Amino acid sequence: MNIAEIRRRHAGSGALLLTRSSFAHPSYSSKDARLGSMKIVRFRIDDHPIYGALEDGSERIVALKGDPLFQKAEPSGQLYNLEEARLLSPVIPRSKAVSCCANLAGKTAGSEQWPQVAIKPNTAVIGPDDPIAIPTWGGEEARVFVGLAAVAKTICKNLTPEQVGKVIAGWTIGVDCASGSEEISFAQAKAWDTSAVVGPWIVVDPDFDPDSLTISASVSGQEVASANSADLPLTAAEAFAKVSSMMTLLPGDVVIVGGIELPQPLSPGARLESAITGVGQMENMVVSANR
Repeated sequence: MNIAEIRRRHAGSGALLLTRSSFAHPSYSSKDARLGSMKIVRFRIDDHPIYGALEDGSERIVALKGDPLFQKAEPSGQLYNLEEARLLSPVIPRSKAVSCCANLAGKTAGSEQWPQVAIKPNTAVIGPDDPIAIPTWGGEEARVFVGLAAVAKTICKNLTPEQVGKVIAGWTIGVDCASGSEEISFAQAKAWDTSAVVGPWIVVDPDFDPDSLTISASVSGQEVASANSADLPLTAAEAFAKVSSMMTLLPGDVVIVGGIELPQPLSPGARLESAITGVGQMENMVVSANR
């Protein structure tokens, strides 16, 4: 059963089609997401991780049987309120998360064929409300890049930008953190546990336009950076295609295609709020791993 079938099955019951004003959650709000788009969520109820589908405008999650990236999206028959769910990272990459951390809004495209990227192991991935824990060897600060992320749904390699839309399952927020220490390598600075935040859900929408979104970041309630994805040197499809030419992407792999860099590193005690219009927003506290 596909996402469209889930919508048809539950439309009559009202389980998925509540008014937009009824969708209100303090940490996982939907920022201007288009009515009718579907969100795939991964959440915990009583310590049990569950996948679910959430219609935009609804506060009811339709639980699914298993991971929809790897099997048919079939309802399990259970419904949950969004407010009672503890949202997790909507996907745990089967191999890696890749950050196009040099594709920054306002920068000009470089002449190099292969833009700089950071490769993060799947053990680095966390979700909304999880702490970003700076390792003791990484210094007391973390540099932060907040961007739009695409989730691959098939094995792909050497794509053209025109082919990218066929291999993407959906879109989410990706946060790429790097330790502030200058005494370690680029790879070590980028790959530590909790250095990749993904969430709050995956937006599945055939009309989603990744190149006209506002990406913003706030620290402890104060906005510190904001830009439109239209100002990225590479479009979302171009960045994803370049990554696919560098390495094979597997189902569930996450590619942060571009975004914004916070002007100042974050220290333990800071509360990071990441938001993208049409996707959502989430919060994470920065802590020290030795505490």
